[in-house]
Amino acid sequence: MSLEGVADTNAALLDVTRVRMRGAALVRVFHHEANTGTGELARIPHLTAGLGVERGLGEDKLDFVATSMTRTRERERDVDFSHIYFVMPHAVIVKKASGIISVRQLAGRKAASASTSTAGGNLKEVVPDVNIVYVRDYSLAFAALKDGSVDAFTTDETVLTAVVRQDGHPEDYLFLPDFAKSRDVGFALKKAEPRFKGAINEALLDIERSGEAAAIWNTWFGPGNEMPMTRKFTIAPD
Repeated sequence: MSLEGVADTNAALLDVTRVRMRGAALVRVFHHEANTGTGELARIPHLTAGLGVERGLGEDKLDFVATSMTRTRERERDVDFSHIYFVMPHAVIVKKASGIISVRQLAGRKAASASTSTAGGNLKEVVPDVNIVYVRDYSLAFAALKDGSVDAFTTDETVLTAVVRQDGHPEDYLFLPDFAKSRDVGFALKKAEPRFKGAINEALLDIERSGEAAAIWNTWFGPGNEMPMTRKFTIAPD
């Protein structure tokens, strides 16, 4: 069963019907270009900008959010989450010339992070004395590392790998080997809608059981991609 087929689940029928009548409220559809079950979500009318996710869900302006949204304790106070469907390692890069070889050496130093990323908070958990400098986007964070304004840059491992490659001098940078934090991504939903949440979770488990989830991963990150990655997780109940 794809997520588009959630409406066929009796337990969620009323919730899904309400969503369709009002126009579904997806901030962004993850993997929406893939010809897969999750890609079918792209057929549902969705919102793309101008509304804070937590506020939109709380004010009943959004029904659920299918974007790359990390589940955190802070967010769980305001919204509910589906099963985790994507796990992405965070990483930290520094200039090799800095002599920094361990994340512990960032104590008392500055590290850049995009303001929308949870990587800065993850790094702060490991190195409480690091000074996180939040900037608007990844390009500004990398520029700050290049010009020496900060000593490190942290975000998703895939993003950092792409940024370093595009710079043309990947040999100038080091991925610190002792940082093992990751971010767990799920669909965000309004609280107190157990039937709707259950239907989405069942759809996620179904594409895992059928092999469709692994196929989606291989389409985007598997062999043949510019930066292939090994899938080290499965979609499962918490």
